[in-house]
Amino acid sequence: MRSYSKAFVILLFAALAMSGCKDVGFREIDVSAKSRASVQTARDVMAQIQQGLHFYYESKHRYPETTEAYLYDSIRNYIPNQIDPIDLYRNDNGKGYFIAVGARSEKIVYRYPPTIGIGDYTLYWVGTNGVDEEGEGDDVDVWQPADSARHFERQRHFDLQNDGTPDQLRLIRTGPDIDRDSVLFEITRHDIVCYHEEWALSEYFKDRPELNADERKRLVRSELDRFFSSGAFVHTDSLTNQHWPHWVEVQPQSPEMALLTRSGETMFDFYEGTRGSKGIVWLPSEKKFVVVWETK
Repeated sequence: MRSYSKAFVILLFAALAMSGCKDVGFREIDVSAKSRASVQTARDVMAQIQQGLHFYYESKHRYPETTEAYLYDSIRNYIPNQIDPIDLYRNDNGKGYFIAVGARSEKIVYRYPPTIGIGDYTLYWVGTNGVDEEGEGDDVDVWQPADSARHFERQRHFDLQNDGTPDQLRLIRTGPDIDRDSVLFEITRHDIVCYHEEWALSEYFKDRPELNADERKRLVRSELDRFFSSGAFVHTDSLTNQHWPHWVEVQPQSPEMALLTRSGETMFDFYEGTRGSKGIVWLPSEKKFVVVWETK
């Protein structure tokens, strides 16, 4: 009987201890955080971040060059209404905090210079699936109104004119219909369009009749995602060693090509599906981008 009473007391104590954990908040924190995992909450938190970025820019005349892992630490003193601690998590090395709404995996992503969207920086929430889909899927961004149709855009900054000032390269998908819509590619500087191309999304799959609808969508997405990969940027000092099938505006033995190879310009190479590939480069003597070569 005494042994039975002792075991009963131990079980009763364990039950009380577990209920005590609930009282002090261990489960409450998790439940409360998950209950906040909503689009509106994420937009509210990102609005606070935008305020912090705005005042940071006013103070330093630039945006913080950091990743989302250290964004909060960069702007915490510039946020008028501080972010709820429930949305802050220790970053990987434990020396700062990152911002997430709902759980550690449901991060808010920040990039500067921007890679996605039309703003001065990239800012979006990865959504309740916890997967960073580069602004797609259930990701929630700040550059498109909540009730607007989502559109695909990628951008990269690169000094193609070799003068110390980066150009803005933008890739924009005009709509979700891969059979009817197009993709736009343009290079701008100071809001002036220096180069422009447009082609149908169907160019990526029209010679692949064996693909079903889902496979065509995946192929298009894959091609657009890798459009600005590092391998697309090639130094012109190596051009004369290549046996390109088709030279276009600048010939291999021309004075212009000699100038390009000496000055170390950068050629941007991009793929337009069945229309082939093109290599474009800034030609200082003409002060414009020219198509150096293309394949069909």
